[in-house]
Amino acid sequence: MQDFIVKPAARHKIKSMKRFELIVRYRKFLAQMHNEKMASIILIGFILLLSMECKSQENPLEPPVSYTKMKLPDGSNYFGQVESGELNGIGSIIPKSGAANTGYFQDGEYLADFIATPPWHMIAIDYQLDTSYLLETFEIELNIHTEISDSLYLYIAPIGGGQINGQSYYGGIQTHCGGYNSIRKNENYGEFSEIGRAMIFSRWGDRRGEALKQAAGGKCESSGYEGDFISVRNGINWGKGTYTISLVKTKETVVLDSVLHTFVEMRVFDHKQKKLFVCGSLAFPGTDLILDPRQFIFFELYLKRVNVNKLSSAKFTCGNIRINGKSVNIPFAATNYDKGFPKFASATYENGNFSVEIGKPIYGDVLELEDIFYEILKEEE
Repeated sequence: MQDFIVKPAARHKIKSMKRFELIVRYRKFLAQMHNEKMASIILIGFILLLSMECKSQENPLEPPVSYTKMKLPDGSNYFGQVESGELNGIGSIIPKSGAANTGYFQDGEYLADFIATPPWHMIAIDYQLDTSYLLETFEIELNIHTEISDSLYLYIAPIGGGQINGQSYYGGIQTHCGGYNSIRKNENYGEFSEIGRAMIFSRWGDRRGEALKQAAGGKCESSGYEGDFISVRNGINWGKGTYTISLVKTKETVVLDSVLHTFVEMRVFDHKQKKLFVCGSLAFPGTDLILDPRQFIFFELYLKRVNVNKLSSAKFTCGNIRINGKSVNIPFAATNYDKGFPKFASATYENGNFSVEIGKPIYGDVLELEDIFYEILKEEE
C-alpha cells in the first residue's frame, strides 16, 4: 500500500527541516545581541549563504529525472520523463492528429516502444471515507462502459484495498482467474484449475484453510509470493454492464489462535441478469468489525507483458458507495501512478462517482512524490 499522500507544501517542509534547524539555532545566538536591526541583517545574510551552499552543480552523468509536459516544435505534445531539459526516459508523444506513441526516449529521440512488465497498476485511487464504520455491508457500484477482450489480463478492483479490524483485504473481478479445490496444512491441495472470468477476494496475513469458506463451485488459494495471503474466487462471466460488488458480514464464526473470527462474504450482483453471484468468505478477527476509512480502487494488468501502443481505451465508473445501506461522504480522493510506467490512465470525481479511463496516454499536470506522481481529485477544507 502507498502511504498517505503528502501535500507539496508539507513535503517541502520536510526536505527543509535540517536547514530550518540551523536557522533556529542561529536565531537563538542572534537573540543575545541588543541590536535587532543588525541581527536581522546578519540573519538574512546567513540564510542567503546557506541557500547558496545547498546548491551544487548538476552532475551530467547522473542528471535528476522529472516529469513534465511540453509542446514540441512540430506542434505535438510530450508528457513524460525529462533529464536536463531533454526528452529522456519513459514518455508519450501526442500529435495534433493521429495515434499517440509511448516508449523510451534518449537525447530527444524516440528509441523503442514501451513493453509493460506485469503487474502494472495502471491507476490507483486513494480515497477517504468520512469516518470509520461498524461494518454490516460495504457496497460499491461498477459500471463497465467498454467491452474487455479476453486477450487482456485485467484486474478491476473496486474494493481494491482497505482494512477490517486491522486486517488488509482487496477484491474485484478478473478476465482470467483460477485456483485450487482446497487448502491442507496451509498449502494449496490438488491441481490448479482455470475458471476464466471470475470474482476474487483476498486477505493478507494468513495461510490457513480454516480462515476461508469457498462458495459453491468456487476455488481458493493460500500463497506467500506476495506475502502471506488467502483468497477465494468464483466464476462470473462479466462484461459490459453494471455490477454491485459488496462485502457482507455473516453470522458464521471460527476460532483461530484462541481468537473468535467472523466471516465476511464478497458478492457481485449483475444488474443486467438481475442475478447475485457469491465469491466466498474470509475470516476477520473479532465480532464487531470496524471498516477503516482509507480505501483504494485500482486497475491492474497482470501476468502477460504488453506493448502499450497496442492497448485499447476502456472506460469505467466506480461509485454509489454505500455502507450499511447508506451513502457516505468522501472528503478526500487522489489518483496515483508508478513512475516506472507511463501515465496510461486517468480519473475524475463528481457526485460520488469516479470516472476512470485506461489504455491511452494521458496528457496533463501531475504532482510528484519520490516513487509516484499523483493528482488530487477531491479535497475538502
